[in-house]
Amino acid sequence: MKYKKQFLDVFVEKTEIMKKLAFVATLAFSITSVQNVMAGEAISVLGDPCTAPLAKKLGEAFTKKTGKNVKVEASACAAGIYKASQGEVNIGVSTHEVVLSYLPDGTVNTVIAKAPTVVLVHKNNPVNDLKLQQLKDILAGKIRNWKEVGGNDLEIKNVLLQPCTTTIFSKTSAPFGKGIKRLTPDKPMDPVAGTNKMVESDEGAMGLQIYGYESADVKVLTIDGYLPNEKTFPANYKFYQDYNVVTKTNADDDTKAFVDFAMSPEGQEVVASLKHIRVKK
Repeated sequence: MKYKKQFLDVFVEKTEIMKKLAFVATLAFSITSVQNVMAGEAISVLGDPCTAPLAKKLGEAFTKKTGKNVKVEASACAAGIYKASQGEVNIGVSTHEVVLSYLPDGTVNTVIAKAPTVVLVHKNNPVNDLKLQQLKDILAGKIRNWKEVGGNDLEIKNVLLQPCTTTIFSKTSAPFGKGIKRLTPDKPMDPVAGTNKMVESDEGAMGLQIYGYESADVKVLTIDGYLPNEKTFPANYKFYQDYNVVTKTNADDDTKAFVDFAMSPEGQEVVASLKHIRVKK
């Protein structure tokens, strides 16, 4: 019994020591893990689908320059602005001007670019230019066949997947006619990629797209002989929207650094590389 009691005492003592060592090891691991997560924490950006390509390219350039990660995701219009105002993401981006008319309290908006909208058609479409009035009549449903504007005898099928582009055209050009022919996808898809894909696959299609996001397999039409660029803005080509970057007023240093980078000469070169119009040269 004496030896059994000594054994039990030693066993209990060693068990308690192992528990303490395990606690210390767990605590050390937890502290190290938190430090690693904080060190690698990304700047979070959430925006409209029509803002994501430029945000991703700016993020890549910022990461290359600073080593700080940027995570860009797309969601419904205004979701990014709302979540930025709630502190759920660092940055919300949008080109939807209606949304920006109601900027949440405690946030600040920085316009880092002008985002032009262009008209896409199938690459085999012989039409290269539309007069502004022709475009208005197409969107209003008054012109319904490409032969009416010098093209083939094909019904015009409108691809209108992006709220940010359709808003500016309906405001600047003409309200969309109720009876216009629309092409719609069979299932939900990314509006930017979906616009390209649907125009690529139908010779009668006409889509609205942010300039710089079009694929190589579509054609961009001039309007009254003009494409958007820094020379034609805003006198000759009028379909532009502000590219808005919304943050909390008291944003952290990394978030402010990202916005500053977007406004820097280097960041503005990234803006120009996607055919957006720089706000600073």
